[in-house]
Amino acid sequence: MSIGADLAAAREAAGRTIDDVSRATRIRGELLRRIEDDDFSGCGGAVYARGHIRSIATHLGLDPAPFVAEFDRTNAAAAPAAREIFEHEVIAMPDRKGPNWTGAMAVMAGVLLVIALVSVFTANAPAGSPPAAAPLTSSSPSPSVAPSSAPTSQPPLVAGNIGGVNLRVKVVNNRSWVTVRADGKTVFEGLMRAPMQQDFAAKNKINVVFGNAGAVQIVVNGRDLGSPGRAGDVVRLEFLPGDPATTSG
Repeated sequence: MSIGADLAAAREAAGRTIDDVSRATRIRGELLRRIEDDDFSGCGGAVYARGHIRSIATHLGLDPAPFVAEFDRTNAAAAPAAREIFEHEVIAMPDRKGPNWTGAMAVMAGVLLVIALVSVFTANAPAGSPPAAAPLTSSSPSPSVAPSSAPTSQPPLVAGNIGGVNLRVKVVNNRSWVTVRADGKTVFEGLMRAPMQQDFAAKNKINVVFGNAGAVQIVVNGRDLGSPGRAGDVVRLEFLPGDPATTSG
């Protein structure tokens, strides 16, 4: 799968059209089609291409970083240009010369204020008043504080370890855009790459969408169902307790 194919699969899995994405991102529909075909020549340069990729991925609920990194990897010529711009900006920053008189004046004003306050309190203190308590030094014992126990992270659910319906998704090659809904609530939506593996559980129902069904294998309620489709297929499935192979179309 490529950047354009992944974005197209994510768009189709989310049920959005080219026009929907165009209205949300203000990117022309024709340019969106070219990007989904991995043709970035109409973007006006690498900087604009990265911006379009970020806008499209963010609109589809994806992390844009892997897509931008893949663009930079496959368009290596664009990377030096970005570095040159960054280096130019750093070099162009003016060096700081001379002492910081503003900061020095602020410190001096603070010292004078403290001296004035001490003088006022000393002058107004009644005769025979006990001396002020000496400030704590490093030798003074400090109260012991019991260390708080760090929250322990719970291990991921393993298919078949509780009642209801359990799903394990394992990416065995390449990558796939995946959406998982448990009992009507979206619990995962994003790009999974080999060899990522994730377990999900629900009480009554799990719905899942694969943008590249041939890249994944699934285990439902402890039963290994293998790959739900072929490479590049967008597949939607529904799983219920005791019925691991129910397809929703």
